[in-house]
Amino acid sequence: MPRYLPVQLDAANEDIKKVYAQVEEDIGFVPNFVKTLAHSGNFLEAMADLYLTIAGETSLSEKLRQLVILKTCQLHKCKYTVGYYTETAKKAGWSDEQIQSFDDYAASDLFSYYEKEVLQLAEMASREPDEIQDDYWTQLNNHFTSDQVVELVVLIGFFNMINRFILTLQIEPDVEVTA
Repeated sequence: MPRYLPVQLDAANEDIKKVYAQVEEDIGFVPNFVKTLAHSGNFLEAMADLYLTIAGETSLSEKLRQLVILKTCQLHKCKYTVGYYTETAKKAGWSDEQIQSFDDYAASDLFSYYEKEVLQLAEMASREPDEIQDDYWTQLNNHFTSDQVVELVVLIGFFNMINRFILTLQIEPDVEVTA
């Protein structure tokens, strides 16, 4: 059971309704984590804007974006985001076999060298970001642009935060995703 019930549209004030309308327009529904954020008028709009920005276009391919997002969600064992982003990853081109191999990606021949780098970055940035060695950064910079590396790190950081938010407040998965 969630610690706080999501703020439903019929209980929302006009400011919250505007945010909900924008989120629904952009992604097709208002996720429960956004509805739970509505308890804080101070953070709702900024977090929703950030979420929509992150969900928008970047210099990364959609397939690579979904790889790093899903791996980050799996690291936290967040059923809410793993469920949603597993489906999103499949739509982006990842197979069930690849998704099931995320934990053993280093030994797998299902991923390219670059994809393995991204999976490794998700692990290192999520667990001990200050211990990533300079030679790894050099390696990343040889394969990705600075824009791409920064975007990867922002995705990892954002989903680390969202997963912790969801897990801490025990936010339930969205009906739109589980249906």
